[in-house]
Amino acid sequence: MFKFDVLELNDGLEIVKREEKTIYNTDKVRRLNTWVKVKPRKEVMFPNFKSAFNIGEKTRKFDSDAFGYLVTNGNNVEKNTSNCYIVDGPPNNNNAGTVIYESNFFKSVIVIAARKLITSNWINSKDEYLVPNEDHEQFEQFKYDSLIYSLFNTGNGMVSLRQIEYKDKLWDINNEFFWMSVEKMKELADENEYDNLYNDARTASNRHVYNLLFGEERIYDRLSPDAKLVLDKATEMVKESMKMRKFMTDDVNHLNSWDAGYAQLKLVWKKYMEKDFKEFRQLYKNLENRMRPLVYELGFLMK
Repeated sequence: MFKFDVLELNDGLEIVKREEKTIYNTDKVRRLNTWVKVKPRKEVMFPNFKSAFNIGEKTRKFDSDAFGYLVTNGNNVEKNTSNCYIVDGPPNNNNAGTVIYESNFFKSVIVIAARKLITSNWINSKDEYLVPNEDHEQFEQFKYDSLIYSLFNTGNGMVSLRQIEYKDKLWDINNEFFWMSVEKMKELADENEYDNLYNDARTASNRHVYNLLFGEERIYDRLSPDAKLVLDKATEMVKESMKMRKFMTDDVNHLNSWDAGYAQLKLVWKKYMEKDFKEFRQLYKNLENRMRPLVYELGFLMK
């Protein structure tokens, strides 16, 4: 490791020391993108994703029982924006990453948080991510809050799609990252006379994230106060937007799906709930600002 001074020119045209920067390599340490990776249990033909709503035509294989796919193509800060995200299936461009199972689910949302919390600049762009200190007293809290952070990050492309065409077959894509119960969604659909959504939910089962938050483990109770505020506000907005949602649904956004993800829901929120959505984004920013220093304190990156 090498330490350097970062210098800048101040208003008085004097060169001053801004901070210290450590340059390091990962030759003898484990990188973060290897920490999260697991081998698929099985692989069958499955729709591939150019983006959250855009299905590709390439032949890709995937474990249909997996919760999604985490793209981690590149392990440095420079790649955080374009090469780190979650989608329902394999990416169209065959970017490197890993399938998401229960065994590496929390590692996957932790990776999203550790990567998306940091913005690339000329000083940190080549910094490599490292395996965190899991014995750190704040690691468990970071783990649970990363779940909420990942749900509403732009890097979460998990959506719920119905009867999409791929390889001469129609497919239904479920969103295991949805956080509300199927019973509550049926109740909301019934109250708002939203028959299509009610019928979609009628025989469905609760998704993985709901089971984590409100099932036997009851992880909701372990969330930090600012993470709870984000989740509770999102739940409130799902309820309030139901009456407008049914008028926005189409064959592209698939808002008739009861377990529609953030990429779908925010289309309604932005259009009809501008004030609430602004409040929601501020709550999310508060969570983000509080979590950001932990990326360094837990050892994901070195300063």
